Amino acid sequence: MVFTQIVVGWDGSPNAEAALRWALARGGDATIALIQVVPGSNESSEYLRATGDLSAARVDLMDRAQQARAEHPGRTITTHTLHGRPDKELGAHLDHDTLVVVGTTAHGRETAWTLGARLAGRRGQGSVAVIPPDWDATRRSTVVVGVDGSAESMAAIRVGSEEAQRSGQSLELVHAWVVPTSWNSAYVEYLGDVELMEEMRRDVLDEAIEYARSIGAEPTGRLERGGPAPVLAELSERASLVVVGSHATGGMARFLLGSVSHDLLLTAAGPVIVVSDVE
Repeated sequence: MVFTQIVVGWDGSPNAEAALRWALARGGDATIALIQVVPGSNESSEYLRATGDLSAARVDLMDRAQQARAEHPGRTITTHTLHGRPDKELGAHLDHDTLVVVGTTAHGRETAWTLGARLAGRRGQGSVAVIPPDWDATRRSTVVVGVDGSAESMAAIRVGSEEAQRSGQSLELVHAWVVPTSWNSAYVEYLGDVELMEEMRRDVLDEAIEYARSIGAEPTGRLERGGPAPVLAELSERASLVVVGSHATGGMARFLLGSVSHDLLLTAAGPVIVVSDVE
């Protein structure tokens, strides 16, 4: 699963700048397409053209692309200005060999349905990277993949393995679990039940490690007691990247990532890739 194209959502904001810097720092020879989405239709943008705001934004986009080409000679960087909804226009580029990258604020969001969450909740083949504005690649050296035994987490392992191999960083597979709240610790069987569940959870992690090794990766494993989203969010503070699978299915459910992926996008301190490319 190799990304041959990276699509970066661009609006001139510091968040978009962080997304572009991450895409460029990621390295490789994938084509980078900077896509600027102007809200509304072509007709509704006549006012922007008349005032010069649209032209100014387009010039800023082209200037930033030219600067990126100068900083990264040999990289193919294109620019496009589209009209419509950012989630719809950027989502149209989701494909198995394309990574869509957007920025997001790290704190103080006014809504849970950020652009990154809406893109990652779309059904279909593709992966979405959400980059906080204050990520720091210099102090991060591990690609972390959240696993749960599902087909989606196997897809996440494929992406995480490729990213770790490309960057020369270590790969860590993490399975987090919690004791069901319905279990009563006063039961005599409680400790035995918890031990049995922990064994079952370790089997899930071992299967993920075996799968990663079968595709050429050399992962380590971590079994954690706790909610998956909080555990992965804490690990994101030191990880260069956290990769998880999307459990969106179809219909209205395409807007529901599943609590782990969604909560992680809202709380992660570092870059996150959500994968929905399930073979």
